[in-house]
Amino acid sequence: MALTSLYLDMKDKNVLIIGTGSVGIRRARRFLEAQATVNIVTKYIDDEIKSQFIEKGAHFYDNAKLDCLIDESDLIVIATDDVELNEKIALKAKDKLINCSSNPSISNVIFPSTFDIGGVTISVYTGSKSPLMAKTLRKKIQSIITDEDIYYIQLQEYVRKLLKENVDSQKDRKEYMLKFNEDENVRELIQDGNIEEAKGYVKEIIEKS
Repeated sequence: MALTSLYLDMKDKNVLIIGTGSVGIRRARRFLEAQATVNIVTKYIDDEIKSQFIEKGAHFYDNAKLDCLIDESDLIVIATDDVELNEKIALKAKDKLINCSSNPSISNVIFPSTFDIGGVTISVYTGSKSPLMAKTLRKKIQSIITDEDIYYIQLQEYVRKLLKENVDSQKDRKEYMLKFNEDENVRELIQDGNIEEAKGYVKEIIEKS
C-alpha cells in the first residue's frame, strides 16, 4: 500500500459498517460524529447501543441488502469476526474505499490511533507494525499537551479572524501572528489562564494599528 494521511469531510457521505463487534461499534460512532450517513449490517447488536445509533441517524439492514449497500457506499468498514467472509466482502467492494479490520493488506483506508483535545486532533500510525505502540505513543503525546497549548490555539484562531478583518497584507498578518506568539504580556496572560484578557489585549493592538 502507498498510504498518505488525509482528513476527509464525511458529512452526508455513505458509510457502510459490516459487523458490530468492538471495532465496528467504534467505527460507527466515529462516522456518526462526522455526520456521515451510516448504514449497518449486523446479525446482533446490543439493544441499547442500537437505540443510541438510531437516535443519531444510523440505519440497520440484514445481509439481503448487502450488495446494494456496497454499490451505494463511499466507504466500507468490514469488521465481522469471520476472516474469510471479510475477504469475500472486500473482493465485492474492490472499487470502493475499504477498511478491513482483520486484514490491513486488503484495506486501502487505515484508521490511525487518534485523540482530540481542545479542538486539536492528533493521529498516530505505525504502518501496521504495532497498533499497541501506536496507542502507547498517542497516550505519551496526549500527556504533554497542556491547557496553555490549547489557549494559544484558541487565541491564534481569534487573532487570525481579527487580522483578516483589519489587515490586508498577508505578509503583515504573518508578522502580527509571530509578534503575538512571542509577546510577553500574551505569554503571562495565557500562563494565568486569562484567555479573554489576552484576546482583549491583542484586539486593542490590532485595531489601533
